[in-house]
Amino acid sequence: MSTLEATVSMLEAMPEDARIQVLEFTQALFTSYRPSNPFKPLTVQEVLSDLKVSREQIQNAEGMNMKDALNSMGRQHGFI
Repeated sequence: MSTLEATVSMLEAMPEDARIQVLEFTQALFTSYRPSNPFKPLTVQEVLSDLKVSREQIQNAEGMNMKDALNSMGRQHGFI
């Protein structure tokens, strides 16, 4: 199952009012220019540093399987 399919599956399992809340939150998140927006712009150096750490974790078998990660997030947020 792809990430997109897993996301759609979680959304389909949610009640309609919860889906509307997700939609409203997502819209607010990506249209917000307030400091409360959790996505701050990254410098090239920050991106490269994150990639280096990620590659090291994968090389050391410290990474998490994407399916396991999605299931964990789904359980944490009540989708599963």
